[in-house]
Amino acid sequence: MKRKKQRRDEVLLHKVVLRVKELRSTHNHTQEQLKEGTGLNIPNLETGENFPNLTTLAIICKFYGITLDEFFAPINYPPKK
Repeated sequence: MKRKKQRRDEVLLHKVVLRVKELRSTHNHTQEQLKEGTGLNIPNLETGENFPNLTTLAIICKFYGITLDEFFAPINYPPKK
């Protein structure tokens, strides 16, 4: 059976990737340090190859000691009409 292609919001993906990079930069972490601390494939996440799910983002939030609210707060997407 052929799998349906998963829908992706490229703008949201870009904003999430930038947020992860921002957190790494704020904490002076390399991709490798975040990968070792979380067990996640950070290089694939940051290239946009993999669209992170909520569990992935929750793992990153736990690593940095923030909530999902705090993760998403500066993203402001989608814009209100």
